[in-house]
Amino acid sequence: MAGLLATETAWKAFDAEWRSACDDESLTEPFHMKDFAASKGQFKGWTEEKRRRLLGKLIASIRDARAVPIGSVVSVKDFRGFQPRLRAKLRDPHFMAFQPLTYNIAVAAGMEMPPGRVTMMYAHHPEHSVGLANTEALWKSLRKHNPIIAWFMESYVSGEPTEHSPLQAADLWAYELGHHFQVIRPARKTPRWPFQQFVEMGLNYGFTHDFITYQDRTGLNGLGLMSRVQRWKEISLYAP
Repeated sequence: MAGLLATETAWKAFDAEWRSACDDESLTEPFHMKDFAASKGQFKGWTEEKRRRLLGKLIASIRDARAVPIGSVVSVKDFRGFQPRLRAKLRDPHFMAFQPLTYNIAVAAGMEMPPGRVTMMYAHHPEHSVGLANTEALWKSLRKHNPIIAWFMESYVSGEPTEHSPLQAADLWAYELGHHFQVIRPARKTPRWPFQQFVEMGLNYGFTHDFITYQDRTGLNGLGLMSRVQRWKEISLYAP
């Protein structure tokens, strides 16, 4: 899961810039990074020059908004390797990823000067509207049991990427985050350019929150512990 934090004023300017970039390249549907990466749908047949041009504009619009990227990754493979009793205690990967993401968004908002309250918008997914993975219920529970950060959690909103361009930007960040930990990092490959841009944005602020949290077998132990990606370790991946 991945989120982007910015002011309301910045998001309004971002929306115009994002939509203009998409219109310039004649997109007829909302931007979806999975389709873009696979050159499917409306991106089928695009030249590499056109792909880079659009991606550069989209990343620039996120940077112009001074959006703070925050990510939370859970190793599903490690999660599924646990005994049923422990898996039941941990609930599901979505639940495990949701907690640090939402918590760190609230912490980051609290470190703004002046501190601010956050309206948190999550992309609507039917599978996350019921049962253990009910996103709204998880949000309310987190707010209820964390009185310190609860003040910064203004409200929960569910939206569609078609209507809210920031959700399209978060989708781009989520794809890069997942691809990095699933493909790039295990293979010890050089991080992709878009991922590097997001990391630079995350490191460009003086916040002390964990802007990327990774939970694998070490952290998924039922004790509430997490193995975190430290900033200096992630940056060191850029070294030749």
